[in-house]
Amino acid sequence: MNRFGIRFVGVLLAATLCHGQASSAAPAQTMPAVTGHGAFPVRITKTLDSSKLKEGDSIEVETTGSFKLADGTLVQKGSKLEGKVVSSKSRAKGDADSELTLSFDKLNIANGKQLSLKGNVQAVFPPAEEPTVPNMANAGTSAGGSGAGAGSGGVGLTNNGTERQSSTSPQAVMNMNATGVQGVHDLELEHGVLSSNGKQVKLGSGVRMVVHVDIFG
Repeated sequence: MNRFGIRFVGVLLAATLCHGQASSAAPAQTMPAVTGHGAFPVRITKTLDSSKLKEGDSIEVETTGSFKLADGTLVQKGSKLEGKVVSSKSRAKGDADSELTLSFDKLNIANGKQLSLKGNVQAVFPPAEEPTVPNMANAGTSAGGSGAGAGSGGVGLTNNGTERQSSTSPQAVMNMNATGVQGVHDLELEHGVLSSNGKQVKLGSGVRMVVHVDIFG
C-alpha cells in the first residue's frame, strides 16, 4: 500500500509540473491592433439615469450625422453605438456627488456589420433645438486619448466635423474639438466620469455627446 501511494504521488506531481510547463508555454493574448481613432457626435435616445442604472447595464445611442472611416467605410446617420455602464451612483447622505461612467464597444454599420472599438464620453451638449447638419469643412482625426479633442494627422475617422445650428441657438453648436460639459447646468465631466451634486446624473433623450473612440482591426 505504501509503495502504491508513493507511485501515485509521483505521477500526480509529474502531471502537475507538465501542466504548469504547458501553461507557461502558451502564447500570451495580444490586444487587437488599433486601426483608427477619432471623435464623432451621438445622441441619447433613451434617458440615462444613475439612480436607475447599475454597473454592466447595456446602453445604446445613435450617431447624429454621417461620416467616413479612414478606409472609406461610410457610417450612416442614426447608426447605433452600443456600450455599457462602467459605474453608476446616486448621491446618498454623506456623498459629495452622484456619478455615471459610460463606455462604448460596438458600432453598427451597413449590412449588419459591427466595428469593435473602445470609446468614452469626450463632451456633452444639450439637446438640439432643430435637426443638425454636419459641417464637413472642419473634418479631422483625433490623435489624443481619453478626453482629448480632435486634431490633425494620423489614421482615423474622417469627416467627423462639427454640427451646425441656427445662429439663434449658439449654445447648441457641437464641435468635435470640444471637451467637458457645454451648456448643461449642474453637470461635470472629467476623465470620462460624469458627475453632479444633484441626487442623480440624468441625461435625457436628445442630449448629445461627442464620443472619442479607438477602432480595432
